[in-house]
Amino acid sequence: MEFTSKRRLLAAIRGEETDHIPFSPFLAYYFDFLPREVREKGQLEYLKAMGADPLLRGFISAYTIRRRECSVTEKREGNKRYITTHTPKGDLHSVYTYVEEANSWFLTEHPVKDIEDFPAAMALYRDMEVEENIREADRQVELLGEEGLHVALVGAEMKSAYQHMLEHLIGTENLIYLTMDYPDEIRELVDLIAEKNLKTVECTAKSRIEVCLSWEDSSTTNLSPTLYREYIQPEITAWNRMLRESGKIYIQHACGHIKDLLLPMAEQGVTGIESISPPPTGNVTLEEANAVLPPQVSLIGGIEPVQFLNDSVNELLEYVDQLCHNERARPLDIPTGKFCGVQESSERSPQSARRTRIRETA
Repeated sequence: MEFTSKRRLLAAIRGEETDHIPFSPFLAYYFDFLPREVREKGQLEYLKAMGADPLLRGFISAYTIRRRECSVTEKREGNKRYITTHTPKGDLHSVYTYVEEANSWFLTEHPVKDIEDFPAAMALYRDMEVEENIREADRQVELLGEEGLHVALVGAEMKSAYQHMLEHLIGTENLIYLTMDYPDEIRELVDLIAEKNLKTVECTAKSRIEVCLSWEDSSTTNLSPTLYREYIQPEITAWNRMLRESGKIYIQHACGHIKDLLLPMAEQGVTGIESISPPPTGNVTLEEANAVLPPQVSLIGGIEPVQFLNDSVNELLEYVDQLCHNERARPLDIPTGKFCGVQESSERSPQSARRTRIRETA
């Protein structure tokens, strides 16, 4: 069988045999700083030029979002952006602050500050409409063809309802207090946003998209396993049930400390979890993750990002070789890594097709 980049990546994701090791680095927080002439050609051409199998995460979705009555106005003063969201039940105010060193805007004041803001928040999401964008998503899948693989987004806010409330709507500390003080109101808002999220999954299930993800940013740095199981796990489980019925694959994105979230994630029916990172960036190694996860869940990551900065090339290669060696205890019918970077083959003869195990390099 002759493998294209797309077939090679799909085989790696599913734990099937490939002809050789796929390589597909994730370019977030890197590509934007390349010379303009490189950026103008796009990430696909950049990946192809380096000989990679392009894995394009978050470039497309099978839906669009629109609001009928709600609107947004913005005012900028210096390094501050003041955002006002107008709803039939009142206005919501948020502030973003620009940090030059990071070349990024950070949300420094969340729109929902107390229970008095909940009517406006409910109105905002009642006003939201999820519309099919299947034809355009299918067109993009067809346009890419066998040159690479699209990993499409799901979620009206590109993540589960509670995670969105934690990051963008209410904020970590405030959300925890409100969850304890007003559980009924929190549940009502979670269910409303989750209803919209499920519609995005329905659109995806009807499309030609084969793999999808949400930008979950899961981490116990801001969410306990107990709250994860109560508010997030049921929603993503429902997504996976619908996606699997239509032959789709869901990859869960995570950021930070996920050691105590691995089993809840696996119970959702996910195909893969990314990104696994040992300390100091994360709190779990590939070995530790493999020890607790069922073999059907693939792992993305494993290379500590700080080592890309501090190690010499030879030291980095030795480190990756050791990671690959440690992974040989993992059952060979399932890949231990995914998507971007270094991979380990089984110990079959060189003439046989090799089982793919890819690790993220970014």
